[in-house]
Amino acid sequence: MNTEVSGQPEAGTQWSWSGGNGALIWQLMFGDETVMGIKRFPRERKAAFFCLESSTGRVLCDDFVLTAGGENAAPVGDGWMIGLETVHGGLLFCHTYQQGSPEHQGIWALDLPAGRVAWSRPDLVFTANLGDAFLAYRSLVFAGFPERDYFLIDPLTGRELEHFGTAHERPNRLRDAAQSEEERQGILLPDVVFDGPGHVERIESGATSVTVRHRMESGAEGLPSWVSALSVTGGDRLVHEEVMASGEPMPVFNSFLIKDHRLYYIKERERLVSLVIS
Repeated sequence: MNTEVSGQPEAGTQWSWSGGNGALIWQLMFGDETVMGIKRFPRERKAAFFCLESSTGRVLCDDFVLTAGGENAAPVGDGWMIGLETVHGGLLFCHTYQQGSPEHQGIWALDLPAGRVAWSRPDLVFTANLGDAFLAYRSLVFAGFPERDYFLIDPLTGRELEHFGTAHERPNRLRDAAQSEEERQGILLPDVVFDGPGHVERIESGATSVTVRHRMESGAEGLPSWVSALSVTGGDRLVHEEVMASGEPMPVFNSFLIKDHRLYYIKERERLVSLVIS
C-alpha cells in the first residue's frame, strides 16, 4: 500500500495512497488528524479498514479486519457487510446489517491507530451522535409487534448512561436535533446537476471551485462507458485537473469532498488523493 508525499502542506501540495490492487475505497470519515475508511474487494467479497494521517497520508493502520473477538474469530458481517456510522474521540464507529435487511445492527468502536476494538455492542443499533452521548436502541417484539427500546450510551466505553424505554417522543426529538455527519466533521459534499452532455458535480469553497464532469464516451468494442474528469479552479485560474475514472458502466458519483482546505478524491476506485487547495 504505497503513500506518496510531496513538499510542505501549502496550496498545490498533494499525497496519494493506494488501497491495493482490486480495492474499492468505499467510505471515508475524519478524526482530528486522521482520515479513516473502509476499502472493499468485490471479487473476494471482503472488506477492511484503514487509517491515514490526514496531513501526510502516512499509514497508521491498514487491512484491519473486524472480527467477533474471543474464541469466535469469524469476520463481522461475513467480512463484507459492514459500514460506517460516525466518529468520536479518535474512535471510528461501524455497523453490520440485520439478517436479510438493509437495517443496521450492532455498534463497534475501533481505535484504528492502535489496531484494536475499543468496545462493541452487537445488541444495539446506532441512531444519532449527540456529541457527549450516542442515541441507540435495541429491537424488541411485544405482542407480535416490533418495538424499539431506546438508550443513551457513552461513546468512549459503550456503557449505558440512560434508559428511555419504548416511548419514542424524546428519542425522536434528540435524533432530529442531532447534527449531520457532514456538519459534525466539517465536510463539504458536491451538488449534482444534469447539463445535457452528462452530469456535473461541484463544490464551491470561497474562491475555489471543484468540478467533476461525467461524460459518456465510446469504450472498448464500441460499448458506451463513462469518464469522470476533475478540475480545480481558483478564480479564473486552473489549479489542478485529472481523470478520476474511465471505462465505467455508469457515472462514478460522490467520489470527492473538501475537508479543512483539502480536497480528497478517489482515483480509479482504489487510490485516495489529497490536495491542499488553499
